[in-house]
Amino acid sequence: MKSLPPLKSLQVFLFAARSGSFKAAAEQLFVTQAAVSQQIRLLEQHLNCKLFEREAKHTRLSAKGALLLPYIEQAFEQISSGVHALSFEPNANNLRISALHSTTSLLLIPKIHDFQQHHPQLNIQFSPNNRLDSFNDTDIDIAIRRGLGTYPGLESKKLIDDVIMLVACPRLLPANKTELTSILAIPLLEDTSSDIEEAVEDFCLRYQVKRDQLNANLKTTDAVPIIQNVLAGRGMAFVSKVLVAEHIKNGNLVNVLDYAYITPKTLYLVAPAHHFHWEKIKRFEAWLKPLLERHMAISSDEY
Repeated sequence: MKSLPPLKSLQVFLFAARSGSFKAAAEQLFVTQAAVSQQIRLLEQHLNCKLFEREAKHTRLSAKGALLLPYIEQAFEQISSGVHALSFEPNANNLRISALHSTTSLLLIPKIHDFQQHHPQLNIQFSPNNRLDSFNDTDIDIAIRRGLGTYPGLESKKLIDDVIMLVACPRLLPANKTELTSILAIPLLEDTSSDIEEAVEDFCLRYQVKRDQLNANLKTTDAVPIIQNVLAGRGMAFVSKVLVAEHIKNGNLVNVLDYAYITPKTLYLVAPAHHFHWEKIKRFEAWLKPLLERHMAISSDEY
């Protein structure tokens, strides 16, 4: 592959071609006409062809120059768009966040007032959605998703490490909190999400019980009703620690058998790479990550 000519020569070519004059190009670029002529000569030598027909009082593109021009125009437009994307922050006073229903309901809405107190100029809008929005078709600024952090065409930043826990109301547990037969008799409210399923399989292997020994009587892929029913004392459930950490700390829920399954899936901030350069995204990330780290900092003696 032939090496590309210097970017400076291509820029000079673009200005000279558009203006039809080396003199006008020199004025627009704040250089001398001789400097423009030199860059055009260097470019012609590099490409081994004439790009301009030089006449007495003006210059015009040669056939090869006319062929080259639209490609150079497109290239500089792409460069300009990239620089613009990094520096331009649309709707700087609006922050539109797409997040899972559970993350929105159980984490963000209860905590967002703290962020708003520090950044009252920002209008926060939530778009609860269990699918990853297309950033090209919406005005979403940032998404929070649970997964492995692999989202083609997008940048992702891990927020926390997470575990899956088995939780229940304290009043549901037997007097002997490690008596397995009595614990297995408690109704299981089952989230059928993939990483929860992995935790259930791990639990069965760890305690040498069969899957049908679990007293499952409700199944859904939505963690919100699961956790609401667990809080109401209607059963136990395998849930993401990040969604119930505060309830455990307050004593509303207990970690049954101190069970924890380390899951590779956790929460990520997800967006096109240039969104992370926007000031509002930087502020949101700087607030959210330490908040979640404090939220998860529950020692085993608090279970």
